[in-house]
Amino acid sequence: MQFQTAILSKKAGRAVNQDYAAYSELNNSGCWVVADGLGGHNAGEIAAKIAAESIIKVYNHHDDHPSIEQGIENAQKAIHEQQRLSAARKSMRTTIVVLTCLNDCAYWAHVGDSRLYHFRDGQLLVQTKDHSVCQALVNAGEITADQIRSHEDRNRLYRVLGAEGAAKPTVNKEGLPLQHGDAFLLCSDGFWEVVSEEEMQSTRLLASSAQEWLQMMEAVVIKRMTKKHDNYSAITILINKNKHIAMR
Repeated sequence: MQFQTAILSKKAGRAVNQDYAAYSELNNSGCWVVADGLGGHNAGEIAAKIAAESIIKVYNHHDDHPSIEQGIENAQKAIHEQQRLSAARKSMRTTIVVLTCLNDCAYWAHVGDSRLYHFRDGQLLVQTKDHSVCQALVNAGEITADQIRSHEDRNRLYRVLGAEGAAKPTVNKEGLPLQHGDAFLLCSDGFWEVVSEEEMQSTRLLASSAQEWLQMMEAVVIKRMTKKHDNYSAITILINKNKHIAMR
């Protein structure tokens, strides 16, 4: 199994980029992470980096099955430790979304409103649900999923890393059997808030590589961003299980 990966993380209209994106591939497996430090808290960019690097570290040093839950719990502990050491970092928080691929299966987890999308044969099959007030309104049937993008309470989250207690991620433990051509998008809210699911899907069908797909979607972000647009980060991953067949 091989992977095509493309990655970006930009500050856009903000003074500091509080997002952090990273990945690692080892022996036909991979781990991809996007984190979004909360802008309203001190040192959000530090929390995002700590979280992502803690998860990648667990993946890189795990002898058997890389545990997403263990990685996220380690990230929570690392952030708590920094909060104890520095008063300036006491309130730092971050969201996280993680994908791992191992033994021809995909596993993922998230905390907050950084998202994972999974596409197969040009169709959107999986979209993670935010840990947010707006998602709760969607669940209650009071607003539609698309209305989250413009809702006044869109940034109100009820789960983030750095809060007291355990991390409480939502985890896909069963594993999704991978197929050739499967595509994944991990992104922060500064990305998905201006790129619709239909546009993610249509650009995936047009793109011939992970990099081209990401570039097409970033063009949409750039076209719609305001002067104060949030940081935006994204990782695209295409799965190649047939080494000698070109992927589209």
